[in-house]
Formats: sequence, C-alpha cells, structure tokens
Amino acid sequence: MTPRTYVAYAVALTLLLSGCGPDPAGESGDAEMEATMNQGKAEERVEELITEATAVLPDSLELESLGGITANPCDDLANGGAEGPVSVGRTYWLDGLPVEENEADVELLLEFWTDNGYRVTDDRRPEQLSVFVEDEEDSFRMSVQSSVQGDLSISASSPCVWPEGTPEA
Repeated sequence: MTPRTYVAYAVALTLLLSGCGPDPAGESGDAEMEATMNQGKAEERVEELITEATAVLPDSLELESLGGITANPCDDLANGGAEGPVSVGRTYWLDGLPVEENEADVELLLEFWTDNGYRVTDDRRPEQLSVFVEDEEDSFRMSVQSSVQGDLSISASSPCVWPEGTPEA
C-alpha cells in the first residue's frame, strides 16, 4: 500500500469515529420519536461546509476527492435489522498548495472555523498537523490533517441522521 492509501484509511476511520456520539434522539434515547435532516440534506451540507472552509485558502487549491461520500452506521442495527441512522462524511485532498505553507493554511482554516461558530475538539499540533472542530449549532464536524508526505486533507461529517429524516416504523 502507498502512504497515501494509509492516510485514506486513517481519514475514513476518523470519519467513522467522528460520527459516533449522541444518538439522533439526543439524551432521551428514544430514537424512534426524533426526526433529523435526511441523508441527502446531510450530504449537501457536508459539501457546503467544505466549500465554505476552503474558500479561505489560496486560489491555487484543487480539491481531489478521496473516496466520495460515505454513510457510516451510527448503531449496531440491534433494532431488528431496520435501517438505522448514519453519519455522512466526505474527504478531499487539498492539492495545489505548497507544502511549506501547510501550517499557515491550517491556521487559515482554524481562524475561519473559530470565527464561524466552531469549537476545537482536538488540536494535535505541533506533534501532528491536524485539527478537529465541531459546529456548535448543528454538530457537523470538520478536520484538516497532514499526511507523512505533507499532503493536506479536509473532511466534514454529519451528526447521526435518519436516511429519510424519520425512523422507519
């Protein structure tokens, strides 16, 4: 496997884990009663968040898709096999940016996020060039990370959502 493939697996794992958290029902635990945005809207929102965040980066930026949209289950389907809630995610390589500007580019993203209602959930700098944030309003999560080779990637993921917006009865 190439080093970029290892990073792709790490990013996919990060997206999967970032979808884990409160269930769509909130603290009541009664997921059968709570509606959410549907999966299609969550996919649109993930793309919108990436577009908004990357607009602060230099014009030389080119987004290269890393595997397309993912929809990872939020539960273990112990509910009798019915389709459960999912966390939608998307990752892109940030191509066309000079590696020597990575720290400055990460700082631009972090400044954008903190100015726009995100809270930092994990900042691994200086050991690793990676920052994780969560939108305080809608709980969507984003991250920027550097591979061993210095390639930056950006990810966004949704909180748990029902595919159709409401639980199937």
